[in-house]
Amino acid sequence: MRRTCSLLLALLLLLPLPLFASCSETGENSDKGSTETTPADAAPAAEPEEEEPEMSLEVAKLQYEDRDYSGYEFRIADRASGDWKTFDVFSEGITGETINDSVFNRNTVLEDVMNIKITEVPVDGVANTVKTSIVAMADDYDIFTDGLDALANLVPQHYILDFNTVETIHPENAWWDQGLYKDLSIGKGSYLMTGDISVMDNYGTWCYLFNKQLIQNLGLEDPYELVDSGKWTLDKHNEMAKAATLDEDGNGKWTADDVYGFVTEDYNTVALWSCFGYRICEKDENDLPYFTYNGENEITALMRVIDTQQGDFTNMGTKSTVTGGGSFQLNTRENQFATGKALFYYAGMRNVTLYREADTDFGIIPAPKENEQQDRYYSSYSFSNLTAYAIPTTVQDRAKIGDITEAMAHLSVYTLTPAYYDQTLIGKSTRDVESEPMIALIMATRNFDLGIVFNWGSSFSNMMGMKDSSTVSSVIARGVKVANKSLEKFIEKLNEPVG
Repeated sequence: MRRTCSLLLALLLLLPLPLFASCSETGENSDKGSTETTPADAAPAAEPEEEEPEMSLEVAKLQYEDRDYSGYEFRIADRASGDWKTFDVFSEGITGETINDSVFNRNTVLEDVMNIKITEVPVDGVANTVKTSIVAMADDYDIFTDGLDALANLVPQHYILDFNTVETIHPENAWWDQGLYKDLSIGKGSYLMTGDISVMDNYGTWCYLFNKQLIQNLGLEDPYELVDSGKWTLDKHNEMAKAATLDEDGNGKWTADDVYGFVTEDYNTVALWSCFGYRICEKDENDLPYFTYNGENEITALMRVIDTQQGDFTNMGTKSTVTGGGSFQLNTRENQFATGKALFYYAGMRNVTLYREADTDFGIIPAPKENEQQDRYYSSYSFSNLTAYAIPTTVQDRAKIGDITEAMAHLSVYTLTPAYYDQTLIGKSTRDVESEPMIALIMATRNFDLGIVFNWGSSFSNMMGMKDSSTVSSVIARGVKVANKSLEKFIEKLNEPVG
């Protein structure tokens, strides 16, 4: 419990002070009274007041004990299949698997204390399925979860609620992700939310994995120390990646038997760039987005990233003879790192749990900075696999649905979040304690970008597909006009009165 609290504290310290303070006040407050001293002949001092109990699942649930929703069936739609099938919403019972058991415990407490029944509705194509239900004015779902880009498609049609308009949801609470809440709002409306209520958003967060044995064998600098000193930069990354690249079988061909300095994919062109603190869109004083990816600094940084992505030390899964596929064993990039044939791998946290059963000893760090002058680290995420929650406009009792959702997120602090860290940190035979604060840092510094999530005018898609740094300026210049028109139409649609 103490370790879990330290992790939560690390996350909370990265939040603005008022939010951290509000979280500490979630228990019952008491008047500590005056601290003035009294003369020696004064009446004896009162007995010191009992300290407030340490926050726990049992303490947190006390805040909801006055609820009684008469056995209401709380319906959650989520992903039914695929590599990113939802696993953090519902559980049939205790199995000994960490995440499964935490979900079961959270839901059992929530059902008991609020007198509800949680029902999972797994479907393929969640956002489209829910959209069909909303268009038909059917009250089929209370909340639903899907990838960011899928949910984003429902915003301009007014199919999902602004969380700020649900009186029983308090997005400023620490169990809601404050980065996503602020960065992905539009016109002061917040339509997508995540936080402790989910761990699939963690799985869809990007991180750097490094091979500890290769670091030692090659006498390279300790990545953990580089991060702590602020010297983990793109130049340092490339220097180390080049040093690790080796045609191990000496046949002059790049195959799965060779060692690569960097294993990556097309999406990471934008992901790495965003970890320099850049965004495709920033927001004005009215919280409305405008394009900034065509600035001089942004373009220069993107050119450097493309050169890294296309470098001789890099494997995007195209230089190996291993064919691509959906499984861990068949996917070139994943297998390249798992078999100890790569120094760095930039991918989702989902892979961390896969590799904990592999023989390769690895560590976890954030993506590199642009240079040492960059004042902090940023992390990126999958635009389609990082999941968030949304509420359909067809819900009948917004206050009730909001209250249950808020409680579910709150109780997850003491169930789902600790389970995630346990599962992520425990390896085949050891616990990688050095990566513990790194994971907290990565989760707390996600650089959410409306331009990535909404992809107006294919601005994001075009960046992701770039492979020649010399064409960056011209490609972006051609695309900005189309992107601006797409964004203007979006804002017009968003501002239309709800019918």
